[in-house]
Parts: sequence; structure tokens; C-alpha cells
Amino acid sequence: MLSDKEILELNELCNALVDVRLTEAQRARLSEWLARSEEARQFYIRAMSLSASLCHYASETHADQPDIVSAPARAERSWLWWIAPVAAAACLAIVVWLFNRESPSGNVVELRPDEVVARLSASRQCEWEVGASPAPGDGLRRGQLLKLAKGFAEITFDSGAQVVLEGPAALEISSAWDTTLRRGVLKASVPPEAIGFSINNEAVEVVDLGTEFTMIAYAGGAADVLVHKGEVEATPRSGPALDSLLLRENEARRFEQSGVSEVSDREQMFARFNQPVALDRFASSFRYVHWSLNEADADVFRADEFAGAQEKFDARLENAAATDRATISVDGRIGKALRFDGKLYARAPFAGISGSAAHTITFWVKVPEDSQLSSAYAIVAWWAENKQLGSRPVHIGWNRNPNEGMVGVLRTDYGRGYALGATPLRDGRWHHIAVVFVPSADGATLPEVKQYVDGRLEGEGRPSPPGGGFSVQVSDRVRDAVWIGCRLGDSGARRERFRGELDELCVVEGALGPLEIVQLIKENKPLATEIATRNQP
Repeated sequence: MLSDKEILELNELCNALVDVRLTEAQRARLSEWLARSEEARQFYIRAMSLSASLCHYASETHADQPDIVSAPARAERSWLWWIAPVAAAACLAIVVWLFNRESPSGNVVELRPDEVVARLSASRQCEWEVGASPAPGDGLRRGQLLKLAKGFAEITFDSGAQVVLEGPAALEISSAWDTTLRRGVLKASVPPEAIGFSINNEAVEVVDLGTEFTMIAYAGGAADVLVHKGEVEATPRSGPALDSLLLRENEARRFEQSGVSEVSDREQMFARFNQPVALDRFASSFRYVHWSLNEADADVFRADEFAGAQEKFDARLENAAATDRATISVDGRIGKALRFDGKLYARAPFAGISGSAAHTITFWVKVPEDSQLSSAYAIVAWWAENKQLGSRPVHIGWNRNPNEGMVGVLRTDYGRGYALGATPLRDGRWHHIAVVFVPSADGATLPEVKQYVDGRLEGEGRPSPPGGGFSVQVSDRVRDAVWIGCRLGDSGARRERFRGELDELCVVEGALGPLEIVQLIKENKPLATEIATRNQP
């Protein structure tokens, strides 16, 4: 539960946002807070989006769509959306009313305590203390305490932040967006997609604003922070002054109970920690199937593996006779793209996608600003089968329900759960989407679903409201196939169809990490060492 002090601070940040007077430090604070705290996200989303979403929802039934929500500028590389200025007093009234309003039952996020939020991605001469011995490539879970006796260990968080731990050290994995250094040395590297990542310590909390920095946690409770590149916001946890400090490149401070001071051996510390560490990197191998969607050959879009043709995965257009063929192919994000008009859809066979293996789906999508709620259904779908949870479709689309979150954000439905993003997609711009779908090993719990919009991790899984079951009498044609541009039922495509443009669809056998996803965004191809050559059975 948010404290009174936190409520007041969040109110002030919301007011500054709608008044367009948010400072860089406030923006970083709000971004970091929303990334870490589900209560803060619920507070913010309801306060800042309900009025816009309900107005938009009503307008689609009665009048033209009001231009309320605009997309974040790509140059900002921020996941915060911006809302047209309104009166601060009105915003504050909405915030207070919504916060004290009871949440609808079934809509509260239930975080999985065992959720994987990071991985051990590289190491060098690691020796772990008894009881904590992860192997290269192992997933690291919420609350897991790592105790490194000696050597170096690189940890890549699902947000994209990377830290290198130098033993002896102890690190607690809190979430994809924050961690706690109990003792020892940690060097952090945070790309733009992970701005807002924070590292906590008994003496200080450091929020990264896109940079590289080192933290040294001493046994007595003190900590040093050295900024190598960019800048960080450092907030003392104790001492006479608790104001945040903005530390920039080549600046350093010591934080302890008596206060904040300069680092006496600053030059020697920078000289030591600026030196790169050679690590033995763990490289996964994934199998990629890719559809460029550039040109149709007799209603067929050819599939490849970025290195050669894969005819068995070719996507075939359905219901093409009801569509003006001249409008199907349009200029895309890369080359040509496939335009969906609310009638057209496609199907590509993909053996194994209905099973229990992990998959990652990536694509570029452009959703028109005037898209109606009836077009919100699946951009991409497939059927998933689970002995414990039942046989149900997985749908990747955008949210149409204002009672469950902002209308227009990325939404993945997976049977008994769903995940929501934060970036509105209905802006007529290209956005890169990646959804990592990892079924549970025992089949008794909900899958882990991670969503990335333009390379930034967005949304956490939550249980679906009661009801909405599906038949288990599924057509064989529905299984083991990727369905594009339609809502999926147990006998095939349903009447609800997607309207918008799609480009560079890719299905990966395995769970891609944030760095691999950013690689696909930047170069439209995976890391060369990670293209698997095995054939589909």
C-alpha cells in the first residue's frame, strides 16, 4: 500500500506531467517508480488514462474520435505516454477519487514469486557460496539471493540492464527493473530501453538515467557510487540530507550514515573500474522463422530463416477475394508490408507452436489512429494446449477494455491470464512488438509472458476475470499454425479481424532476451551465432 507521503509525491509528479513542467529528474523518478511498483502503476494509469479512455470509448459509438493521446517521441526513448494538458486541479481530483475507489475484482496483478526476471549471461572464474550456484544461461528469479565468493558474473535483466558482479559480493534479484547490492562491487550498464533501472543499497538508491556506473557496498554500511558514462540519480537512505543528487560522468560520491562526501581515492577507483573485464559469454542457439511480407506470390508470403527459404512455413492469405488486391501491399517499416483491412487474414503452418515449448513472436505494426474497438482483436494468434490449464488461444493485439487498462496499449491474452503494456499503439506510427511466451514446466501455473514495445519491457501477467472458457474440441487445422490478422476460435478464424499494417513477422523457438530483441529492431536480423540450422520435425 502506498504511504501518505508517496501519494502526495505521486500526485505532484502527475500534476507536473499534465502541466508539461516535468523536470528530467522528476521524469526519471516517475519512470523508475512506475517500473518498480504495481500500486504506483495502477494509481497512475487510472488517474491519467481513464478519462481519455472512456471519452475515446464513448466517441467510437457516438462521434468522431477526439485527439487525446499522443505517442511518446522516439528520440526520448521513454515509455511514458503524454496526455494533452488539462487543469491540474481537475487532474488531482481524478487522482484522489480513483485512488480511493475500490479496484474491480479480478483485475489486481498477482506477481509470481518464482518469475524469472534475469539470467546469468556471462562469467569468469566464478565460485559461488554454498546454496547459490547458477550455471551460465540459468534464469534468475524474483527474490533470489546470489552470493559470489570470487570471480565475475554478468547478469542480464529482462529490462535490458546488465550488471557485472565482482566477488566476494551478495546481490538480491528484486525484479526486472531493480536489484539490491548487499555487499561487494557491481558495475552496471543500462541501455536507453532500460532507463529507470535502479540499484539499492543500505546507504543509497541509484536510479540509472542511461549510463554506466559502479557501486561498491562496504561491510559497515557505506557505499561508493562512481559514474563512468551518462548520469544517475542517487538518493541517500540515511544521514542529515536525503535530497537526491544528480551525478554525471566522472563524478563520484560516498554515502554513509554521517552524510554524503567526496571519494578520497577517486582517481585510483576510476582507473581500476574503467578497465574492461574479459568474460566467458553464454550464447544461446535459437531457430528463427521469418516472413518479410514484402510481396505475395499467388496469395503466398514466403518464409525464411534470415539465411534461406523455409517453404513449409509459407503464409497463405485467406479471404483475399473480399479485399482489393491493389491495397494489400504497402510501404512498410522495412521494404513492403502487408495491409489488413478488417477482412483479410493469413495462416502459416508451424509445427510445435501449440506445445509446451517457449516461443518469441516479433513484428512491426502500424495501427491507424481511427481504429475502432472491433479491430482490436488479434494481430497474431496461435492455439496453446495445456493439460492443467486447458486448450485455449493466445492472442496478441491491443486492449479494447477501458476497465482493464488504457485502450490501445499492447495486450496479450493467454487463456487464463493477460498482460497489458503502457505505450498506446493507435497513433499511425510503426512500433516494434516482441512477446516472449514461456509455458510453465509443470503445466499447473500460468505461463510467463513478457511484452516489449520498441525494445522496452512493458506489462506483467495477471489472471483473467472469471468466465470466458473455450471448447477443447479444436480443429486439427487450428493447431500448430500461426494465424495473422484475426481472432482465433476452436474451428478457425472468427469474424473479428485486425485493421492495420504488419511487417517483418518473426517466430523464434525459445525465449529471446532483451539484447536479442534490440538486435532485431536495429538490424532486422538475429545475432549470426544464434541462427540454428536444425530442421523442423
